[in-house]
Amino acid sequence: MSLPSASVNKPITTAMIFTGILIFGIFAFTQLAIDLLPVFEPPAISVITLYPGAGAEDVELKVSKPIEERLSTVSNVTRVTSSSKDNISAVTATFAWGTNLDEASNNIRDVLEQVKPLLPTDAERPMIFKFSSSNIPVVMLGVTAEESYPALGRIVSDQITDALTRLPGVGTAYSVGGPEREFLVRVDPSRLQAYGLTIPQLAAVIGAENITMPAGQLKLGRGQYNVRVPAEFGSIEELRNVVVSQSRGSLVYLKDVAQVQDTLAEQTSMVRLGGGKRGAIVFVLKQSGTNSVQVANEVRQQLDKIQTTLPSDVKLSILFDTSDYIKASLAELSRALVYGAIFVVLVVAAFLRRLRGSLIIILTIPVSLVVAFIYLYVSGNTINIISLSSLAIAVGMVVDDAIVILENITRHIEEGEKPKTAAVVASNEVGLAVMASTLTIVAVFLPIAFVSGIAGIFVKQLGFLVTFMIVTSLFAALSLSPMLASKLLRSREEEQAHPSRFQKLFDISEQIFRKVESGYGDLLTWALHHKGATVAIAAAIFLSSAMLFMFIGTEFIPSGDTGSLQAVIELPVGTNVDSTTSVAFRVQDIMKEEVPPQYRRELYFRVGQSEKGFATVTGQKEGPNIATVGMRLVPLDERGDLTVARLSERIRKRIAQIPAIVKFDVGGGTDLNAVLFGGAKPLQIEIYGESMDKTLGIAERVRRIVAETPGAMDASVSWGGDAPEFRIVLDRNQMTSLGLNASMVAAAIRSSVYGLKASEFREVGQEYDIFIQVPPGLRNNVDYLKTIPVKSMTGQIVPLQNFSHIEEGFAPIEIQHKNKQRVIYVGANIQGRALGDVINDVQRKIRETIDLPPDVQIKYGGQAEEQSSAFRDLLRFLVLSIILVYMVMAAQFESLLDPFVIMFSVPFAFTGIAWALLITGTPLSLTAFIGMILLIGIVVKNGIVLVDYTNILRARRYPLFDAVVQAGKNRLRPVLMTSFTTVLGNLPLALSKAEGSEFWKPLGIVVVGGLTVSTLVTLVIVPTVYSIFEARAKRGINRK
Repeated sequence: MSLPSASVNKPITTAMIFTGILIFGIFAFTQLAIDLLPVFEPPAISVITLYPGAGAEDVELKVSKPIEERLSTVSNVTRVTSSSKDNISAVTATFAWGTNLDEASNNIRDVLEQVKPLLPTDAERPMIFKFSSSNIPVVMLGVTAEESYPALGRIVSDQITDALTRLPGVGTAYSVGGPEREFLVRVDPSRLQAYGLTIPQLAAVIGAENITMPAGQLKLGRGQYNVRVPAEFGSIEELRNVVVSQSRGSLVYLKDVAQVQDTLAEQTSMVRLGGGKRGAIVFVLKQSGTNSVQVANEVRQQLDKIQTTLPSDVKLSILFDTSDYIKASLAELSRALVYGAIFVVLVVAAFLRRLRGSLIIILTIPVSLVVAFIYLYVSGNTINIISLSSLAIAVGMVVDDAIVILENITRHIEEGEKPKTAAVVASNEVGLAVMASTLTIVAVFLPIAFVSGIAGIFVKQLGFLVTFMIVTSLFAALSLSPMLASKLLRSREEEQAHPSRFQKLFDISEQIFRKVESGYGDLLTWALHHKGATVAIAAAIFLSSAMLFMFIGTEFIPSGDTGSLQAVIELPVGTNVDSTTSVAFRVQDIMKEEVPPQYRRELYFRVGQSEKGFATVTGQKEGPNIATVGMRLVPLDERGDLTVARLSERIRKRIAQIPAIVKFDVGGGTDLNAVLFGGAKPLQIEIYGESMDKTLGIAERVRRIVAETPGAMDASVSWGGDAPEFRIVLDRNQMTSLGLNASMVAAAIRSSVYGLKASEFREVGQEYDIFIQVPPGLRNNVDYLKTIPVKSMTGQIVPLQNFSHIEEGFAPIEIQHKNKQRVIYVGANIQGRALGDVINDVQRKIRETIDLPPDVQIKYGGQAEEQSSAFRDLLRFLVLSIILVYMVMAAQFESLLDPFVIMFSVPFAFTGIAWALLITGTPLSLTAFIGMILLIGIVVKNGIVLVDYTNILRARRYPLFDAVVQAGKNRLRPVLMTSFTTVLGNLPLALSKAEGSEFWKPLGIVVVGGLTVSTLVTLVIVPTVYSIFEARAKRGINRK
């Protein structure tokens, strides 16, 4: 018994099965989390090591290189990159896609244990940072303060981040820019020397006196008592009164040689918010797999409660909320989904002329949608722009099978069969063709679910979702549709006796269709009589359109307008935080002048270097001479044509007029770029060479070429330049005679210039550094540098100038490596042109104008490298899809010739794609490429329907000519219906201009253009080619 027959004979069973699917699907939908993208982890792990007070060269040599060497030995590592700058080393290991990152993290921890003994003793413990979509902050908050600013660090920690971290779904909350409390021991060098003390000795004493230690247990009778020595400092007075030495029988206290202050640590970064108020920025990250929108709502609700607990001058504001963009994007995709469904309903009603038949077909949509929700729920995925776009893409396709089935059932009923009989007979008649056409879609979509790399992040969910939805629609078309048709459709007599209230409209649509059908019959007849001319015309159309791809640019991932405007400015090396702050104010004023007040929400800027160096890992620039100035804008639909790209161009021109700024970068700052590409610019060129002078010279020439190339903006060299430095040149012979060694001398200099952390002061569960430092007036004086006291192994204190001299020089502020080679990057943003076009121009100019020395290499990385890799993978999958589709059809028809004939519909999909991309000015991107692969499975469905029915008529002994013409006319309605539903279902996606539509718009354009042209040409060329091959085969048989 066939599936249609079983479903028609057991209607209640069939109804219960689909009712159960709907109920489970609705439940699954209510449990799904909402996010911007699927949860993903790029295969990269970073190791961050702080080496306070060290220069870039020391960090490179003593920290980055040892770690690089060990990370290179970890299995599946494809490349190792590093950035060594003042105080911070960031080494990133990139793994092959598919690597188990938890196992890789454990391997890295193991090798770090091996490398720890090789690191400087002053270097902090290396921290492991694993990239993930969960690292993208859900909410970014601004906190300002006036009178309470000195205590802002503690207020943020105790009353804001702690409260936010306790919220359900929040993974962590951390702040940058706020002042931190510190117990500063400001020593008097002359008094220290008078008592024969040094700073390292002082630190050792303070550390030894500030302890709490368990000392065991006492058993007294039946009781047991713990013994503990609580010797930690309880107040600043205790710290001041620590005995640090004895002199002539008298005790020497810490307060005798230093001023002890409960103060603020020296800030390495500064945050200004709104109109320039001092403050801090709080980043809120969610837990993996939780609902971003729900977490953001929880944070918003909690802010009002938190505000009531803060001092009156401390104010909270939302600088950025990713849920706004998520909701706008999902709302637009939801509208596209709804509009697509409405178009499908109208098309079906217009062609079938039966409201009940239209209802039967439309039920396929909710059934397929809820199965998609079930898949998302069971697989642990979320509702995001990928999954929702997949639904919008599939909504016009899931009705195709039901359309073919219902159209055939309707035709049988109109020929006089009873609905129940027609439901079974008609479904069985076209069932195999429907299954074959569905399997061609599966043959296309299922393989792309296994694409790896960055492309896999975007297509994996699409492949699985569409596959599940298409298979479900096939099952519904062969079971639910025949069952409902047998119950709801009326016989020909009943239709005539009780015409529909829309009968006049149906009659008009039928008259129009009959004219189209008649015209198509005439065209097909002409084509069959002029086969050579028809094939020649089709070939000319394809070949001429193939050349159009030469004029279509390429890009990797279409950029979107998230409402975030950001300018990163860089001043000359050596500029301090205060000077950079004053220039940042000027840039902020420019932004305020260019963006009308009604279009902006929040302003902020950050100057300096983050405490833990996480910004370095994500490719962000930071340092005392660098500022990031940001602005949050209203949604795109409220700004009209005032896009981030347009504003960036205007702001860029004005920033270029500020002499103090040596580099700048203006655009839409997104954390997604940092997670996907490590903050790399779209165009990134790598120059390798051990001689930095020679490499830098080549890099500067490359930068000029990039800057002069149309479409390239903000061209810059990653080399930050050299910072002035004083080098202490030691006389080793003299040192040896004095009982000194280099390690002792370096420690003494470091403690006198940078300072030394002695211990931590604990208070109410918080820890604050006890830091020893020489007064700024002395440590910023070269004369004091010469007199720094160094204590020898014999206890003698010797001034530094007795065994050394000082030289002035320059040293780099940042050194970058890739695969253990020094590298300088030249990067640029892209605007107004396709990325591929810009890269091609740059490569050509470099080849023509630069003769590379043998020891210098140029490679192309960044998004260009990822684009090239992704396009190669997708091209392989495109070829694989064509092969798989052919194999499925060959198995269906048990013929090698019929699928070959049907494949003639594929080239004309590319004709439509070329014209659609060219007319709309859309580059060939990742999503456009996905649309091309998708079309392979869609366009052959029409050919399958035509060839299959032609074979049926020939089996009924129709002459070849009559069979081809009759099949074309009989199958014209379902072909047009399935094509129109898919085209109109994707039309809202192709026409959308709202926030979040940029990513999937190219796919909609490709599907609409490719399917439209392919359908029109297929209706003529496939029957013509079929006739040519069948006629030749018949003549061959006759000759035999």
